[in-house]
Amino acid sequence: MERQEISEQAALYALDGLVEAEGAWIETELASPTAWADELASFQTTVAALAYSAPAVPMAADLKERLLQRIAAEPLPSPVPPLTPTVIEDLRQKAEAIQWRPYDLAPQTKIGTLLQDPDTREVQCFVRAVGAVQFPNHRHAQPEEIIVLEGDLEINGQVYGQGDRVCSQAGTEHRPVTHNGCLLFLRASLDDEILSF
Repeated sequence: MERQEISEQAALYALDGLVEAEGAWIETELASPTAWADELASFQTTVAALAYSAPAVPMAADLKERLLQRIAAEPLPSPVPPLTPTVIEDLRQKAEAIQWRPYDLAPQTKIGTLLQDPDTREVQCFVRAVGAVQFPNHRHAQPEEIIVLEGDLEINGQVYGQGDRVCSQAGTEHRPVTHNGCLLFLRASLDDEILSF
């Protein structure tokens, strides 16, 4: 191979512009003690400096205003649809038929599992709290849905009552509390992280 051709190949290698076979050949050449290693190092230094040599492009003066107008023009996500009394009554009947066990993470609380899917890592369950109870602070691995079937539930200062639905996104965290007791339906992840009791 001619020196000019090798020099061109080394420049293309520095730009990551060679197909795998050609790149392998250059790497083999570089492994041997030749003058090509210095030339390639020079090319690589030049390539690394190219990005910094481009002139700065000024930002449009009205960019922020246009961005805010675009955001304002986008429709807001639709609110969570209300639940029908039939859905709430169906869930209450399922809660009556469920097998309850003590919930170790909160006092005066029981839990009943309706469905647990190890493939999707989802659990559907009921939680019953008697009296005022503070639930553990936890982070959601997947979206969580809570439906208040009876009583009250407070999350981040917002109080929810019978028929209310609370949806939380993955990565968010909260520490719910009930002031008077509650019956809840939950659809949550088996991988939620308990942060504190």
